[in-house]
Amino acid sequence: MKINFFFLLLSILLSTIASNAQIPNGGFENWESNGNPVGWWTNNAPGVYTTITKSSDAHSGSWAVEGNVASVSGIGVGPAIISGVEGVGISINFRPTAITGYYKFTSINGDYMQVQANFFKNGVGMGVGAANLNPAASYTQFSIDIGYGTGDVPDTVIIGVFIAGNGALPSVGSKMFVDDLAWGNSSDVKELVNGIPDEFALMQNYPNPFNPTSAIRYSIPEASFATIKVYDMLGNEVATLINEEQPAGNYEVDFNAAGLSSGMYLYRLQAGNFVEVKKMILMK
Repeated sequence: MKINFFFLLLSILLSTIASNAQIPNGGFENWESNGNPVGWWTNNAPGVYTTITKSSDAHSGSWAVEGNVASVSGIGVGPAIISGVEGVGISINFRPTAITGYYKFTSINGDYMQVQANFFKNGVGMGVGAANLNPAASYTQFSIDIGYGTGDVPDTVIIGVFIAGNGALPSVGSKMFVDDLAWGNSSDVKELVNGIPDEFALMQNYPNPFNPTSAIRYSIPEASFATIKVYDMLGNEVATLINEEQPAGNYEVDFNAAGLSSGMYLYRLQAGNFVEVKKMILMK
């Protein structure tokens, strides 16, 4: 994974902002007259280029962030948006286990989109959650687990979302949409104490039909890199529930479909060479 340390260097700018258990204006419904979402910094340069704009193509509500790679004298400038006035971060007084949200992303020439949440205590970095997001043609949910290097409670977090080039400048045509950023639980995987299973298995979710949460159980007889992804009936990925190395065991993960429409969905487990897909029904 590529980590853009630009956001980490912003620690020298940290200041005290009112504490809030949610991400302020995480749904990007409120915008300043200068074209920036309230409480967020963008790398727009008025009169030179604009990379971040207000978009009515939202996951929920009226507005979302749209980011486009701008061209300045033939040089690509990727969009970037950072939490806090002047990008100095926002105050926080608890330890979230994940940052979640919805996005769409078009990648040209291998450009990548990354979401970061960098946590600080008294100006010193103490935790981070970061991930590159795959291209997605329709709004797709992401959940990025946060890891901490100390047992402290952070006082500031800098959230950054950007597009960058894959070893070069980003390409005009790469585009992202971001909406409904929030603090969430981590993948919420629970290991069930039932011994080591004899074979790979993916069980039917329960309850089914469900609204809006359902539990998915699965078994891994040997250490494997496991992924569980959820798709709509058009094949669009709408959520990643698991994406990590796991030891042998029986597991359960919860799926929250609060932001999705009623209908049939597919969930797919891949662990090593094992792949299985099952259907589930969201009924609101």
